[in-house]
Amino acid sequence: MVENGDRVCWKKKSIFFDLEYWKYLPVRHALDVMHIEKNVCDSIIGTLLEIPGKNKDGIAARLDLLNMGVKTDLQPQYGGRRTRLPPGPWNLSRAEKREVCNSFYGMKVPEGYSSNIKNLVSLQD
Repeated sequence: MVENGDRVCWKKKSIFFDLEYWKYLPVRHALDVMHIEKNVCDSIIGTLLEIPGKNKDGIAARLDLLNMGVKTDLQPQYGGRRTRLPPGPWNLSRAEKREVCNSFYGMKVPEGYSSNIKNLVSLQD
C-alpha cells in the first residue's frame, strides 16, 4: 500500500481515522477502555431495562427500521394522537426485570472493586 509516494507497511486503515478528532490525538493507541466498556454496558442495561435517558430503542431507531423497510412488526404504530412502539424481543417482562435487579442486588464483589451495588438497585421500581 503506497500513499503520497511513501511506502506504508500497514495493510488496513483503522476506522478510527474517520473520526474528526483522531488526527489531533497525541497518542492514538491509548483508547480509554474503561469508559468505552461503561458506555456499552450503560447502553445494554438501559435498553434491556428500558431506563429513561439510557434507552437506545426510541422513535428515531424505529423510524430507521421504517426507512429501511425491515422488521415491519417493530415499526411505529400510529393511532389517534399517540405513537406506539411495539415491544421488541429484547424488552424484558416485569418478572424478568425483577430477576435481573435481584441478581444485581445479591451480587458480591471484592472490596474496592466497585461501589456497593445494593445501594444502586431499587427493587421497588
